[in-house]
Amino acid sequence: MSTAKFTRAIVRQIPDSIRDHSEANEYNARYGLPPVEPIDLDLARKEHAEYTQTLRDLGLDVTVLPADESLPDCPFVEDTCVIVGNRALLTRPYSESRRGEADAVNRVLMGLGLEIHQVDDEEATLEGGDVFFTGHEFFVGNSTRTNIKGIEFLRKTFPEYPVHAIPLAPPELHLKGVACIAAPGVIAVCESDWGIAAWKAIQEQAGFSYEALWTPVPDVDSPFIDDHTCDVIYFNGNLIHCMEEEGPKSVEIFAEKFPDLNRVEATVGELQNVDAGLTCCSLIF
Repeated sequence: MSTAKFTRAIVRQIPDSIRDHSEANEYNARYGLPPVEPIDLDLARKEHAEYTQTLRDLGLDVTVLPADESLPDCPFVEDTCVIVGNRALLTRPYSESRRGEADAVNRVLMGLGLEIHQVDDEEATLEGGDVFFTGHEFFVGNSTRTNIKGIEFLRKTFPEYPVHAIPLAPPELHLKGVACIAAPGVIAVCESDWGIAAWKAIQEQAGFSYEALWTPVPDVDSPFIDDHTCDVIYFNGNLIHCMEEEGPKSVEIFAEKFPDLNRVEATVGELQNVDAGLTCCSLIF
C-alpha cells in the first residue's frame, strides 16, 4: 500500500431524484434482485452528513459538491474518477444517465492543479467502484459496469503500475463489493462465491503478496444477498468500516486483526437501498 498521505476528499449531496430514478432500480430488475426499497431522504441526508464529518474528523479537507437533480446517482462520486498522486482519470460510467457526474468533480480537480486524463472512447466503460490500488498495482473488475476497453485507459494513464482485470459476474455490481484494501498488504474479501472467485483471480495475477481478510455473508437462503462488510476505507492509518449493528462478526474480525489501527464505524445506511457502500460516497486522495 502506498505510504503517501491522503489529504483531501470529495463528496456530493443527495438529490430527491435518487429515490425514484437511481440506476439501481433498473439493475436490480435486470438481474432478479429484490426491488429497491424506498429511501427516507431525510435520514439518508443525516447519515451522509455524519459520514462527511467522519472524513473531516480524520483530517481530510472535504469538498462538498451540491446535489444535481438531473443526476440521481451523483452522490456516488467514487465512480467518476480514479486518482493516484497528482494524476486523475475521469471515468466513463456504463449508464448514459451517469456520464455527466464527472463534470463537477473535474472542475474541483482542475482547481487543485491535478493532471487530468479522460476515458474518451465511446465503446469503453470504467467505474471507480471497480478499481482499487494497492500502492504497487491496480486490480479492476471486468464487470457489467467496466469493460476491457475502459481498463486499457487505466494502463495508459498509469503506465508505471501493473493493471490486472478481475472477472466479476452479475449480479455483483463492482469489484469493491467483494474486495477492498483494508490495510497495507491486506485485502478484505467477502466470503461469498464472488469474493472467493475474485480472490483466486487476484492471487493468480498479483505481482506482490497480499493477505486475505475474510468477512462473512449473512446466513440467508438467497445466493444474491451479500452484506458487503468487506467494503471498507483505509487511509493514513485509519480504517473506516461498517457499524457493529450492520456486521457484528465483521467488526469483531477487524478489531482482532487490526488492534493498532484507528478503527472508525460508519454507515451510509439508507443509501444501501440503492446498492451504495462506504467507498461509493467519497473520492479520497
